[in-house]
Amino acid sequence: MIEKLRAALANTNVRAFLRVIRAGEGTADEDGYRRQFGGELFTDFSRHPNRAITKTLGDKQLTSTAAGAYQFLGRTWSECQAALNLPDFSPASQDLAAVFLIARRKGLEHIIAGRLEQAIAACANEWASLPGSPYGQPTKTLAQCHAVYKQHGGTYAPAAPIPPGDPAQYSQEGGMPIPALVTALLPSVVAAIPRLAAIFKGGGSEVAERNVAAASAVLDIVTQATGSVNAQAAVEAIQKDPAQLAAATKAVESNWFQLAPADGGGVEGARKAAEAYAMPEGPRFWLNPAFWITLVMLLMPFMLLVDVFYVHPENYSGDLRTQIVTAVLLIIGIAGGYWLGTSYSSARKTDIGVK
Repeated sequence: MIEKLRAALANTNVRAFLRVIRAGEGTADEDGYRRQFGGELFTDFSRHPNRAITKTLGDKQLTSTAAGAYQFLGRTWSECQAALNLPDFSPASQDLAAVFLIARRKGLEHIIAGRLEQAIAACANEWASLPGSPYGQPTKTLAQCHAVYKQHGGTYAPAAPIPPGDPAQYSQEGGMPIPALVTALLPSVVAAIPRLAAIFKGGGSEVAERNVAAASAVLDIVTQATGSVNAQAAVEAIQKDPAQLAAATKAVESNWFQLAPADGGGVEGARKAAEAYAMPEGPRFWLNPAFWITLVMLLMPFMLLVDVFYVHPENYSGDLRTQIVTAVLLIIGIAGGYWLGTSYSSARKTDIGVK
């Protein structure tokens, strides 16, 4: 194993990724290999300092034994040292141990192949500073990671087409990819809330742009609904906790029109939107924006009719009354046509067995 790790260390992409980790952990400088949690430096490379240090970060007090360029915890270093038979805590040993942890997280193949964001997603549970880390500590952005990676010679794999039917199809349309971290998370959310699959379909640049925005919105909604520190933690929450899944599903349903705009325009587009909005257990019409728009549309004509016939009838001539009544009937006809059309379409779906 150790020979494979040494061979990996010679790879430019691996060296660049190690730099990404160090940039996030605050150990990118020459003294990084001897930095302890909180910034203090140690001088003895014969062993891990394994010293618990308490620091206040923001409004939290954190205690950690993290040390070295990759901020190994004492217990983590013990695992690495035992697995690799490392003689000391020297920079060379630290580099090997870091590659060992990357490989253990299934990220090494991604790095060597130039799939930076997939490697980050794989290693975010190991290093708290990587984007998507679930530990609630400050993280670097993907843009910052890319900048460091490229600065140190990292290269990228050529973009490959997504096979039909692949779950990642949800997150790439018309040449507009969502960042790989989102690509990795979105299929899990769609699997947990299957109704979302209806959003991410179709082709063309306009649909692709909509899908990119919808994917980001879905992850934001689920993250907020579950009270998670980030999207990765939110996905884990809905997979493990039925109550969190229920909260996320409810939040998605409440924001359905934000996620799935009507296809087309006019009455037909609105009908399609209302059909898509219908819940499996029955429509919740009071959450439908079209319901409230219809109420507003009908309220004003109703008030006008009251004024014409009961409040100030003397202010309206016979011709004017006729014109007003005709206009009001037209508005009622439009609203009635919309709602009758929507109900008919829903009934047709039921008749043919669409659930």
